[in-house]
Amino acid sequence: MVSLSNVRSRDMPNVGRRRELIMRLSRYLNVEITGQQLYLLGFTYFFTIAFLQTSMFLEFFGKNTLHDLSYLGLALILLKIFIFDKKSYIQYLATIIVLGILAITWRTSGEFTMLPMGILVLGAKDVDFKQIIRTYLIVGTLILMVTIVSSKIDIIRNLVYYRAGTSISRQSFGIIYPTDFAAHVLFLVMAYVYLKFKKANWKTYLGIIVVSLLVIKFCDARLSAYIMLLMVPVIWIGKQAAQGNKFCKFIANFSWSTPIIFGYVTVCLGYFFTISNPILKKIDQILSSRLYYEHVAIDKYGVSLFGRHMVEHAWGGLSGLRMTEKSPQSYFFIDSSYVRMLILYGLVVTLFVLVTMAILAWKSSEMGEYSLACIIVLLSIAAITEQHLYDPAYDPFLIALCAKGYFSKWQIARNNLNEFSDVD
Repeated sequence: MVSLSNVRSRDMPNVGRRRELIMRLSRYLNVEITGQQLYLLGFTYFFTIAFLQTSMFLEFFGKNTLHDLSYLGLALILLKIFIFDKKSYIQYLATIIVLGILAITWRTSGEFTMLPMGILVLGAKDVDFKQIIRTYLIVGTLILMVTIVSSKIDIIRNLVYYRAGTSISRQSFGIIYPTDFAAHVLFLVMAYVYLKFKKANWKTYLGIIVVSLLVIKFCDARLSAYIMLLMVPVIWIGKQAAQGNKFCKFIANFSWSTPIIFGYVTVCLGYFFTISNPILKKIDQILSSRLYYEHVAIDKYGVSLFGRHMVEHAWGGLSGLRMTEKSPQSYFFIDSSYVRMLILYGLVVTLFVLVTMAILAWKSSEMGEYSLACIIVLLSIAAITEQHLYDPAYDPFLIALCAKGYFSKWQIARNNLNEFSDVD
């Protein structure tokens, strides 16, 4: 029989010391501080800065100013992880190992995005996931509206592009590129639908259709718009599954496989692409030459365990706009999250992200609520043509891995044990 003192010492190292630090900080600030409050504060701050980095508000700041400012939000979340959270020695070790791997991929790839996403995921322990998504939706919608209005009254630039060989204009509405604007809209709509999943009705579906048509009209971002349209049948099937429809449950229960299947197929299409194959050539045309660039990237940079740096030249921002006018042939950018992640961050991180998505979809289906499972399906499809799967400025859904909500039975049991062992 294990004594309570043994449980305390093994599962909660330095609990007394951490609590003393928290109590001192609370007395100093004259407020009661909880881990969830600290996380939401750090998340809101970091997300705001990350969002602004995708907008033309960048012109008001120095080159790295916003990036440097974002460290404060991450510092708050790391404070929660190592001071507020109750962890065993093994959990602390696992956290340090994961952060270490992400730091390695940051240095090898030169891309910072995955490290803050990892910190946000790890820091979400014991934080209500729906509260995180609610915060994301409110803050993101407010910033996007301010950005749109600011671009229309000339506070910031509204970059307008034209599709090659046509007179079709593509507005960015203060974001660095039309497809990035559309991606913001797409993920915000996903967040709204996730929160309103149980109450989704024909008005919800009609609203999604209207938004997608507006994105096509003003941004000509067709792929993001099509994913929004696809949201309607996916959410409907998920709702029917949650209500007990056996056929829809059968379909929805395979949602866990979508990130694995789509990721594998996307990488294979890029790897085996050749312009002499009429089928692959047609797919490449539909995807706006994405397969061609993916093939070039895989052939040039290859795949490694922890990623490598990749030199790209995109059309976003003022420099990208000038490139479309002066040297469009120098364009090289990988839009697919699957291929991009595999090259930049390596095989280890890519497999971890895909398995994470599969686990989240499986757990959502197992719980019989299917809302997150539907979102994972949509994310898996979007990742074929979108580079924002693991970007915290856009996608908050991977945070569900450690947040309270989808592994609540395990968390509740463990929390009860911790509370019981705290009784002296």
